[in-house]
Amino acid sequence: MLFAMPAVVMLIFGFALGGQVSNVPILVDNQDAGYSANLGTAGVSLHAGNQILASLQTDSTVTVTTGSYSTGRANVDSGTYFAAILIPSNFSQTVLMRAQGRNVTASILVYIDGTKPTIAAGVIGALQSAVQNSSGIKGFSVVQQYAYGGVKFSGLDVSLPSVTAFVLTFLVLLISLLTVSRETTSGTLPRLYTTPLTAVERLLGYTLSLLVVGIMMVVVVLVVGIGLFGAVVRGDTLLLFSAAILYALSQVLLAVFLSNFARNEFQAVQLAPLIGFPSMALSGMLVPISSLPAWIQPFCRLIPMYYANQLFEGIMLKGYDMGALAFDFAIVGVMAVLFLVLAMSTVKDRIDA
Repeated sequence: MLFAMPAVVMLIFGFALGGQVSNVPILVDNQDAGYSANLGTAGVSLHAGNQILASLQTDSTVTVTTGSYSTGRANVDSGTYFAAILIPSNFSQTVLMRAQGRNVTASILVYIDGTKPTIAAGVIGALQSAVQNSSGIKGFSVVQQYAYGGVKFSGLDVSLPSVTAFVLTFLVLLISLLTVSRETTSGTLPRLYTTPLTAVERLLGYTLSLLVVGIMMVVVVLVVGIGLFGAVVRGDTLLLFSAAILYALSQVLLAVFLSNFARNEFQAVQLAPLIGFPSMALSGMLVPISSLPAWIQPFCRLIPMYYANQLFEGIMLKGYDMGALAFDFAIVGVMAVLFLVLAMSTVKDRIDA
């Protein structure tokens, strides 16, 4: 563990942080009909919309789908796309009118998810580059409207959901592992072997007591985040609390399962970072999943913290209700059941020789 754990953590962070924002799904509605005009003695025809669309389609920062702007806005709200872009029907005409010396500005409408500023900046940068690369268009403006109530979130707002997920991942896991492993080193567990308690009953007892500790940590995290730092909670606070408790339960059960393999507290302490740090790197907390290498992305969706991020961000920033988050709730619940089954199948009921 002395050599393997640092190597594994560095490899994971290297892959996670080594790239740039890429493959961000967006929808483009190109309504530009093109325009022809006389500039001096020469006639000029321009179809700027097609040029911008073609440039965006070759930009690795975004993955472009064409369609209706109104449909795109709805799909941004549901999380299918990160932005919907409208190139208006008079865009080419306005560009040529400006070239003739008229005081007009060509505008492009962007409806964008503001919950991830790094991705938003990447999308806007790709759009600006596409416009500038299209026949040297100048004097244009990008009119942004933020999704989820038009709120432009602060850095603290967008960070707290992921920080909440990480705190519950790392601390609940660490404290639970230490608590259960200490039962062995303190001699409590061997004495429990002599009681009528079955292995499953003993395991459930640990789980319930550790869940109480997890609930206390959930309360502290949410009170500090919301009360002290003023974290935005656009959704139902009770739903947020329920999501946090369910996720804490999944981490308690994971800890109980892993504790079956930890012989002492030192081994338990090593297990927590080995779970926590990769979760931070591959759950979307640091960089969007779409920016990671394609072969890593399926593994990201096996990490519980990925779904915790979806839940906390959906409730706190996007105002989603239970219906919109049913899939993520179900996945966390299934993982909790899986960890319970694994813990029950590996729990010991005797002292090793």
